[in-house]
Amino acid sequence: MGPEAASSRYAGAMATLTELREGSLAALEALYRDAPMGPRPTGLFRGQALARVDGPLARSARGAAILAPFAHLPFGIDFASATWFFVGPWLRMGRFRIDRGRSRWRDAEVLRLEYDVSRLPRPVRGMLYDELKPLDATLCLGLGGINAVDGDVFFFALHAWAG
Repeated sequence: MGPEAASSRYAGAMATLTELREGSLAALEALYRDAPMGPRPTGLFRGQALARVDGPLARSARGAAILAPFAHLPFGIDFASATWFFVGPWLRMGRFRIDRGRSRWRDAEVLRLEYDVSRLPRPVRGMLYDELKPLDATLCLGLGGINAVDGDVFFFALHAWAG
């Protein structure tokens, strides 16, 4: 079953990629906060920027610069190698480690992506931080930003890459 046809595990929640794309910021916030954790993702996932959050960093020029590559370039995650990529999986950019725990930015249980294991330059890897809420085996709702208390910038979707 692909991400477009995934069934809802959470009554009244958005559960398909189309619903995530069409969801309001308030609906994305509620889903991120309230949906139960799905299974930990495996394999390749494509990403799509969904909405900028309503926060000081997100509204700033710095927030726009953080969001720009995700809004304009294909991106995704290879969970097998624990790396982000841009354009395609052959262009891996940042290694991460995943742990499950409380969100830094929301009242939610999430998968936290920490980049301290990356070979990126120290100042860059120290700034990176993202979170994921797996909705099912093929679809995740993510929150991207920087490694700071008020560092959240945008919601994104990750969906299993079929080919």
